[in-house]
Amino acid sequence: MTNASAAQAALLLSRVRRTGERLVTFPEALIPQNLAAAYAIQDEIIALEGEVGGWKIASGSAPVPMISPILAHSFFNSGTTLNVADLMATLVEVEVAVKLGSDLLAREGGYSRDEVIAAIEGFLPAFEIIGTRFAPGYDVPRLLNVGDLQVNSGVVTGAMVSDWQGLSLADLKLTLTMAHGAFEAETGVSLEVVIDSLVWLANEGSLRQGGLRKGQIIITGSRLNEPLKQSSGAVSATLGALGTISVKLA
Repeated sequence: MTNASAAQAALLLSRVRRTGERLVTFPEALIPQNLAAAYAIQDEIIALEGEVGGWKIASGSAPVPMISPILAHSFFNSGTTLNVADLMATLVEVEVAVKLGSDLLAREGGYSRDEVIAAIEGFLPAFEIIGTRFAPGYDVPRLLNVGDLQVNSGVVTGAMVSDWQGLSLADLKLTLTMAHGAFEAETGVSLEVVIDSLVWLANEGSLRQGGLRKGQIIITGSRLNEPLKQSSGAVSATLGALGTISVKLA
């Protein structure tokens, strides 16, 4: 994929993110055929839409996990009301998030594990709102979804836990309550694995955006998710020692 093709794909995706139009197909020539092309589309969307406010990373999913930058204007505080149609939302994921207290900008030699740990300001409970820019019936190519900021439509974060070093994330008990039911889980990657992914993100994954910056929030992968079966209602979750989080979907 050429730079021009990545820019055209990003322009089309960015447009429907703003208008709420759902695409019924996508130009074949603009569909990424490899991960590098999908990431090029991500970067072009960021260039069109604004600055990076954080990242999503599937911690522990692979030696080189899938990632995406997240737009700064896509972050919201717990308790907010969000419009499902505006976000083109289809799914809610419960996640563990990390907030950076200092920069980890791209530099020669990278950062040690201890330096990355020192840059962590705290951990937060989070919802990721997943959304699609495409109409039902279109079989969206996987890499096109990756290019579309890995289908991120928003992130809601709760209160930060600053004393995070003793957190036990591998057996974090989760409860998700939605209009159509309550759901539980008690699985997920460990604190060690999350930190491993942050070290990789600081030293490799984020370099195409100049590295990581103070205040950015990294969500670390879905631990519990449910489709949105109703367009409105309160959604809340409890994540053990990380506390609670809520959002109203109107």
